[in-house]
Parts: sequence; structure tokens; C-alpha cells
Amino acid sequence: MSLSRSTTSFIMLMEAAGWNINAAPNLHRFSEEDWQDASKRLGPKGAWQVFHPQKIVAVGHRGAKHFAPENTISAHETAYHMGARAIEFDVRCTKDGHFIIIHDKKVERTTNGTGRVKDLTLAEIKALKITSIKGSQFEGETIPTLREALRNVKGRFAVDIDFKGGPKNSAAILEDILISEGFMQDDAPLVTIFSRRQHFDMLKSLSKNFAFRPHYLSEQRTVEWTQHHPINIMGLRRLSFSPKAAAVIRRQGVRLFSNVMGPYDNIMGFDDAIRAGSQFIQTDYLDQLVPYLEKRGLLETRVLGRDFMPLPSNVPESVSPALTSSSVN
Repeated sequence: MSLSRSTTSFIMLMEAAGWNINAAPNLHRFSEEDWQDASKRLGPKGAWQVFHPQKIVAVGHRGAKHFAPENTISAHETAYHMGARAIEFDVRCTKDGHFIIIHDKKVERTTNGTGRVKDLTLAEIKALKITSIKGSQFEGETIPTLREALRNVKGRFAVDIDFKGGPKNSAAILEDILISEGFMQDDAPLVTIFSRRQHFDMLKSLSKNFAFRPHYLSEQRTVEWTQHHPINIMGLRRLSFSPKAAAVIRRQGVRLFSNVMGPYDNIMGFDDAIRAGSQFIQTDYLDQLVPYLEKRGLLETRVLGRDFMPLPSNVPESVSPALTSSSVN
């Protein structure tokens, strides 16, 4: 099968970054035999403790990065109006110990400043302006703190915190923020915390009170993690995606969070994620995923709570007013 130009370019970029593309199962369509083998792993419906989602949550990657400056309050508002009911935050820590919402290690790409986030104080970060080609309406926007972002979306989104880095006591800092902002209350929205392999030990204590979300690495690691830690959701990147990997995750009674970003962030990727039994699909293209799910009666329009069940219907439907408080603690 010949690959498209965009997929070929993606492969070249990934190989340059050190990925073993030959080991990545996602660069082809899966056969019916692949899916049938995965189904056999799950067994008949009711076997094991497999969760079968009735609806799927559309997750906005960095908010709605193609429609507003990424990881900003505007991006979150845009994602909400486009139909997302979960939002992904990239989180890093400043020099003086404040968690902020930014993807890169350095501020150059998304702001008018220079330097590494970990070398800048919160005051220095707040003095920067977001640079964007998305439109003049976004001029003057600043990098939000984690507290500001949580306050703005609470009650309207589930939150996925993508931990990019921080001090050794990051788990304690994050837990204090989440608790003080009301995200451990019974009626609080779901918070998932994405941990990369190198941060697993640093953050695993968060699994006691919040939905700790490691990425799938292997069948053996999945079994080990779910046996020794209260893990009930796991991420599956497109580069690691296969029907078998999805079945391994779900066979442990764990909910599947599929990332489709990249060359398969389209109908092909959506179809695979749906067929694999995903409860969450993270995308850069909410304008495509939301109507695709809605047309099939699969779109979750409610906000999920800490038990992964929809919160009562009295959650706010209107957009939160713009942040006016000077508090950035």
C-alpha cells in the first residue's frame, strides 16, 4: 500500500526524532483478522470486567489549537463551543513553583518572550503576550496558570492534565491545587492526569484520589500497572495503536483514552478508535470529530464526574465570564 505525502512526511519527521517507525503498527489499515483476534482477547460481552462505552467524549488537544492560540483561555472556550466536553492542558512549572499551561520547554514559539519556562518566574511569564496568527481578537492574551484554567472550565469540561515537568514534589503541588479548587468534591468534574514513563514514580501517588492515566507501553506493563495501582484509564497513542493493544487495555477493566493526533486525525483514526472501544478520543480537529460522533449518536454532550458517569444536567451551559481576578496562586 502506498502512503500519502502527509504520512510520508510524518514518517520522516518521526524517524528524525528517533522513533522506530518499523515497529509502529499504525501506518497501515488493520485487517478484519486483526480486529477478530482482538475481540477474542476480550471474550464475550460480560467476560472479564470490560467497560463498553455508550457515548464517547471528544477531547480538545491543547484546547482547539487550529482555531485559537493553543493552551489559552480562548482555546478552551472555542473547544467548548465546538462540542468538546474534555480539555487537555499541557502543564509546566515556573522557576518559583507555579504550574502554568504551556506545551514547549521554551516560550519562544507561542509568546513574544525568550527563555525556558523553568528559568522564568510567574511574574515574568505573565508579562509575556501570546503571539498568534489566528486573528486580532486574540491579541494581548497571556499564558494562564493551572488555577486560572481550572476555574474557567470547572463544571463545563472534564480535564486531562498532561504533565510536562516540574519539581520532585510535583504530585503534592498538583494535588493541593486540585483539592483547593474543589476537584475532589463528589460533584466535581473528572480530572485525568497523564503521566509519561519517566514521571510515573513521581506522580503515581495521585492515583489514590484522581484518575491517573499512563500511556500504553506493552501488555506486560499494562497488567503490572493495573494490578499494583488503582488505574482505571489508559492512553493509547496512534503510534502505538493496534486492535490488540486496545484489547489488552480494556481486558483489565480500564477505560480507553485514544489519541489520534497526526496523519490519522481523520475519519480513519476516528473509526479505529471507535471500533477499539474508546470512551475518549483526543483530536486537533474537533470540527471533524464532533459531527462525526454526533451523526452516529455517539457524542457525549454531558460532563463526566470523578466516577466517569455524567454529572447532573444542571452543569453550566453558558461560557464562564473572562477572568478578571489578579489572583494567580
